[in-house]
Amino acid sequence: MRDWLFMLNPTDQTMDGDFSSKERVLELAKTAPRREWWLARRRHMAAGDRIWIYFATPVKEVAAVAEVEGKPFEVAGDAEYPWRFPAVLNLKATRALYRSPVPLAALANQHPQGVPLVRDSDLQLFLTHAKL
Repeated sequence: MRDWLFMLNPTDQTMDGDFSSKERVLELAKTAPRREWWLARRRHMAAGDRIWIYFATPVKEVAAVAEVEGKPFEVAGDAEYPWRFPAVLNLKATRALYRSPVPLAALANQHPQGVPLVRDSDLQLFLTHAKL
């Protein structure tokens, strides 16, 4: 199992036609947790991996988590994000992270970009805040 840091810019990326704020993601964890997530480049994700969702604006924090349900697959017609993967938001852990998010200042990776693997030192912090 691998842990990935998934960058989400709530001001320009949307989920279901709505902005991807941490409030919206928490609501989706309650009402429609299974969804397809998007990638600009293929990653070697597999079922059971986790994505820790980093909200890039306005506060720069990790405030949600989802479990990957399958490998990324390519889609036609989306030049910016040609890869998708299925994942399910973990309501209990997302609720805990929503209440106690991990701020960027606490991370070893101070300049996250793309969808990198989570550093070991950051993973312990995420697990603690998510109560996992």
